[in-house]
Amino acid sequence: MSRTSGGDASGIASFYDPRSIAIIGASPNAKKPGGKPLAALLKRGFAGNVFPVNPSYDEIAGLTCYPTILDVPGNVELAIISVPAKFVPDLLEQCGVKGVKAVVIFTAGFSEVGGDGEALQQTLRDLACEHGFRILGPNCLGIINVSNSVFASFAHIVELEAVPGSLGLVTQSGAFGAMIYAEATLAGVGCSSFASVGNEADSEFSDFVDYLLDDPETTLIGGYLEGARNGDELRRVAERGLALAKPIVVLKVGRSTSGARAAASHTGSLAGDDQIYDAFFRQTGIVRVDTLAELTAFAIVHRGGGDFRGRRVGIVSGSGGYGVMVADKCESLGLSVPELGPATRAELAQSLPEFGSGRNPIDLTAQAAMDPSMLGNCLRALAADPEIDILLAHAFFQEPHGKALAKELIEICRSTSKAVVIMSHPRPKPGLEVECFERLTQAGIPILSDGLEAAKAVAKLAWYQEKAARAAARDEGSQPPVVAAAEAIAATIRTSEGLSEHRSKQVLQGYGIPITREALATSANAAVEFARELGYPVALKVQSPEIAHKTEADGIRLNLDSDDAVRDAYDEILRNAERFAPRADVHGVLVQEMLADGVEVIIGATKDPVFGHAMMFGLGGIFVEALRDVSFRIAPLSRTDAEEMIDEIAGHRVLRGLRGQPAADREAIIDVLLRVSRLVGDHGDEIEELDINPLLVFPKGAKAVDALIRR
Repeated sequence: MSRTSGGDASGIASFYDPRSIAIIGASPNAKKPGGKPLAALLKRGFAGNVFPVNPSYDEIAGLTCYPTILDVPGNVELAIISVPAKFVPDLLEQCGVKGVKAVVIFTAGFSEVGGDGEALQQTLRDLACEHGFRILGPNCLGIINVSNSVFASFAHIVELEAVPGSLGLVTQSGAFGAMIYAEATLAGVGCSSFASVGNEADSEFSDFVDYLLDDPETTLIGGYLEGARNGDELRRVAERGLALAKPIVVLKVGRSTSGARAAASHTGSLAGDDQIYDAFFRQTGIVRVDTLAELTAFAIVHRGGGDFRGRRVGIVSGSGGYGVMVADKCESLGLSVPELGPATRAELAQSLPEFGSGRNPIDLTAQAAMDPSMLGNCLRALAADPEIDILLAHAFFQEPHGKALAKELIEICRSTSKAVVIMSHPRPKPGLEVECFERLTQAGIPILSDGLEAAKAVAKLAWYQEKAARAAARDEGSQPPVVAAAEAIAATIRTSEGLSEHRSKQVLQGYGIPITREALATSANAAVEFARELGYPVALKVQSPEIAHKTEADGIRLNLDSDDAVRDAYDEILRNAERFAPRADVHGVLVQEMLADGVEVIIGATKDPVFGHAMMFGLGGIFVEALRDVSFRIAPLSRTDAEEMIDEIAGHRVLRGLRGQPAADREAIIDVLLRVSRLVGDHGDEIEELDINPLLVFPKGAKAVDALIRR
């Protein structure tokens, strides 16, 4: 990893590629945090200068040991601090005077303990700002860069045999992050680097991911994430990674909702913390995994470099049951296992035993163990089939045919442009099986011992490559125009103690979102007059910021078709509102046109503390919270985001028209999504939540029937 890599402007390069390293709190004991990095740097042959710093020693490991970093001759680019927390600020001050560019702080006892620790960590942050150096940590395991032997860490992984690779790791957990590094190393994946960010007092997760995006030796970035410190920065970095087609694979913990949002809107009540993260990952192209095995499997399959953008999978197995299991997993993950055409089945029949199966998945039976050419011939037939994009092959590497089979597979993979992944169950035993694994790996062919992990990795990589291709071709030209009256609308929102449905819809209308024809009545006579102007039948609704869900207050009357019906309904609605919420500020009763039948959808936004406004889409009406069939994305939305939101819900088929019903106007939905995205973007400080429920969508056009904006 050279100095031409990554974010020199951010100072992160000095962590990965320092010319000199000082270890403050150095120890001759290689088992201690101050001794382990010193021993590792010397053992691994770090080419730069290494300076032990500790007033208790004159020499450590044959190197002069200096009382303070100020006594070190020449420049120090990276300093490692491994001393008790109370001494860290003074030593950090000395690093600033010395002109150190980056500091790794192993020490714990800062913000993670609260109280005085929080104040102490703020002191570190202030010193970094004052002197212009970067901090990794505190409370971290440090950093490793395999290519130039920077082992500035006290984790046990510095003792593992380094396997050069292209997976760069960034982790918010020290110990668990080290487990990921160890698992990847033992699986033969190989890591280019490892960074444990600890408490993120200064530099954070996104800074290191951003740096690795420009590192030519890192083709895949893996991360362990508990929570983003800066949602906007993580979005910028993720979108940059997608544009570069360099996958960012994240193991994000915390799928359970940490706390329910106390919200008046449907959107706010449905937006769990993990749902927002999940939507953010899908939107920005971050690949989410749940286990170490998933991460390493993805890395192995990605390393093969195949084109996985097609989703049609051909499966060949020496066990019928195993093939069916993998096929089931593929289809559950959105891959297709299509029927094979007559020509391909005829070709397969020439190689299969009579009791085998030429259907997809193909069952070679146990006969395949005795004839390595059987698997090869079937794979060639699938590779020639234009209706198959990806090949999954289950192989047994046993005497006396294991080596011949490995050779056959290598030749096939080199002869086809299609992606091929080999599955071999169980894990290889020492000897022939390991040798065959190694030969395939050296040839660049992905081989995994777990077929289900192989299917998951293929599905995730197919999704990612399709996402990257869409991002490269994304058309942003369809964004709604800037609203000239945005400032006036902002003033309307700010000066309102609370926004009723009517006031909320006026804001929407200012952003070009179509609303129902309606008028606010403050007397029964006015309600009748408005009803006549709109034309019968009409609907009446109570209007109060304190009554968010009007049906609960029995504050709605529909299909009123006469003056008397409107007068009676007006009086009933006000009485019901008084009974439901005696202290509510009732603005009046909204008289609204009744609309023709259409498809009800909900569009909403709620403010997330990390990412800003999260947009929601789903089928609308009273069942939205019961069914919870909704999708989320983070504003601002692109057209692609809006399209994905619509396609993601299970009920999207309803919009296409069922049982002879006409299709709903998809373009009208996209337009409203983009306009709401601009609205919350322009007025992010004023809008806490927004709901349009329902937006009634017709074969041509749409109208907001009910709406809520909450400050």
